[in-house]
Amino acid sequence: SLNVGTPIKVMLFKKVESVEEGFEVVGSPAIIDYKYDGFRLQIHRSNNKFKLFTRNLEDVTMQFPDIIEIVKKDIKSKNYIIDCEVVGYDKDTKTWKPFQEISQRIKRKYGITEMIKEVPVMIFAFDLIGLNGKNLIDVPFKDRRGKLSRIINEAPFALSLAKKITTSSIEKGQKFYEEALRIGAEGVMMKNLEGIYKQIGRAHV
Repeated sequence: SLNVGTPIKVMLFKKVESVEEGFEVVGSPAIIDYKYDGFRLQIHRSNNKFKLFTRNLEDVTMQFPDIIEIVKKDIKSKNYIIDCEVVGYDKDTKTWKPFQEISQRIKRKYGITEMIKEVPVMIFAFDLIGLNGKNLIDVPFKDRRGKLSRIINEAPFALSLAKKITTSSIEKGQKFYEEALRIGAEGVMMKNLEGIYKQIGRAHV
């Protein structure tokens, strides 16, 4: 069963050495999106109750009131579970910061307001696990991603959909991978269009 407010063990990805190997694992065509250098976060909302969980299912709701304010404003639903990556950025240069610089926010219990000013964060959403009381775990990924895009208002340096392409081309996948590295991402994630949330059929390069 799926309950908003109860953390779900996150779907993990098989590490592969190339885009070509990624297609062998997940099939073709595949959805390929950026693998951001941040931390995985599950965002749960049930009306005006919010819960934020890390990949280790740690409750970090208290540490990130700024994330709650962002999703209140930019997600057009009051009941959902979203899988995303949270990335820190430099407020002056607007460039992404490496994970090491935002990891301190996960552990911080005091001085939250100061930390928000020092290390602002933005959200890159890539999967939708539940919506309006419906369990989407067994829904094909392409449909979950479509539903996700319809409830998100993208806002610069606040909330965005993870950048993606859908392709069968190794060449296009490789070009997208190289672009991801150039802009500061860790690499790319490759996903089977029909894959359910708990299914193998995902890889990262």
